[in-house]
Amino acid sequence: MKKINILLPLIILVSCANVKPKYTKGIDHEKVEQPSVVYKEVVKYKEKELESLKSYTINNMDRLELHYHKKHFDFWVKYFTEKQRDLFIRYVNNGAKYRNVIEKIMRSHGLPEDLFFVGLIESGYNTFIKSKAAAVGPWQFIKATGKRYKLRVDSYVDERTHIIKSTEAAAQYFKDLYNIFGSWELALVAYNKGEYGIIRSIRKGKTRDYMKLVSRKLIPTETIYYVPKVAAVREIYNNPEKYGIKITESKDSPFEKVKAHRVSSSFNLYKFAKARGISAKTLKVLNPDLKRKWIKVNRRRAQDIFLPSSNFTDYKSLAEYETRKYLKGSASSSSKTAGVYRVRRGDNLSTIASRLGVRVSDLKRINGIRGSKILVGQRLKYSTRGEMVTHRVRRGDNLIEIARRYGVSVRSIKSLNGLRSSKIFIGQKLKIASNNAKRVALKKYRVRRGDNLTAIARKFKTSIRKIKKVNSIRGSALYAGQVIKVPSEG
Repeated sequence: MKKINILLPLIILVSCANVKPKYTKGIDHEKVEQPSVVYKEVVKYKEKELESLKSYTINNMDRLELHYHKKHFDFWVKYFTEKQRDLFIRYVNNGAKYRNVIEKIMRSHGLPEDLFFVGLIESGYNTFIKSKAAAVGPWQFIKATGKRYKLRVDSYVDERTHIIKSTEAAAQYFKDLYNIFGSWELALVAYNKGEYGIIRSIRKGKTRDYMKLVSRKLIPTETIYYVPKVAAVREIYNNPEKYGIKITESKDSPFEKVKAHRVSSSFNLYKFAKARGISAKTLKVLNPDLKRKWIKVNRRRAQDIFLPSSNFTDYKSLAEYETRKYLKGSASSSSKTAGVYRVRRGDNLSTIASRLGVRVSDLKRINGIRGSKILVGQRLKYSTRGEMVTHRVRRGDNLIEIARRYGVSVRSIKSLNGLRSSKIFIGQKLKIASNNAKRVALKKYRVRRGDNLTAIARKFKTSIRKIKKVNSIRGSALYAGQVIKVPSEG
């Protein structure tokens, strides 16, 4: 069934391919070397049958050559200069902040700069606007379209709201639509209606001539108004004095002097900003697609973060930056031990702090956590006052025994050494963040008749609690001949 649904549009386009729109100017009907996503979706099953379906080279980068009924154009001019004058002025002044950036991206893709006006009527360049159909961002992408053009859309990030990332996706979408339909009129109405909706109109009318489709009302009314709407907005924007519109000259957009920084590991937004020497507010302005304070990054796909060009460094990730920073300061703070802990289901800050032997307040400060909310999989950096000890694994060792010997938890050893399981091998070196300056040695002692925990603890100058802990003794009962381990400093 899916194959039939795909083949129908192919047959439609093949049958209509030889009908060229005679009115389109500035177009060289030659094959484009690299048609993209949508075009490939249409042609991948029946390439031989589509030899007559041409794609087109876009030569006129400055203006969209559009054709429409003048009455529709006049309607929109009057609408924006009279009925919705204040709204239009707000849209225009907001869009002015992004115009240079958007036009630059369109030029880089070989597209007309006038496509800027499509975004103006879609959203007024309100990056967070959301429609009833759940279309989001300046170009009003629904989730499926955003993902089709490799925009990240999930609970952590929504790249549809980022002016640069979404415009790159929109540019590719416009190229695909032009590759399919061969005229900007059809490309624009397909952007508004959806490419398959316009293909159905072409099939019904047996023509790819936009004006014929309009005159025969084969395109929905609201879609018919789309092309003249774009033209009307362009006319008013480029001739504000003629219509009594005052456009406020915008200062340089913050996006004009930025550089993408690729982050390959999950990070805390406040920590990241501090590491880069910028405010969290600036980071949010340049990266409105970041939805949370802590951003999860998939190892298979790095996350692009935009930073002011002046703040850009060559570090590949925040983790690398923090490592360098830590090593740089290790000479003056050798008594400080650092590690990373991955949050697991059921964890909270209190239990984690207790397990790692640190304070909750220190965990929150180091990781830029304001409340108490943490997420499963989140990486928390921590530091403890103490000595970093290296333990070489010997025959018979296991993590439980090693943890008891140094007075730390198994989980802290695994976290500090990047161990996913409890398997260790002879000769392996393990880093251990010990809160004690001296290593805790365990001596074996055979219990004699008349011994008790109090007497043994006094004899070895240790505590009953430590003896019970290393031997997993719950009560106080001992028996003659029993071999126990007794902790002592050594």
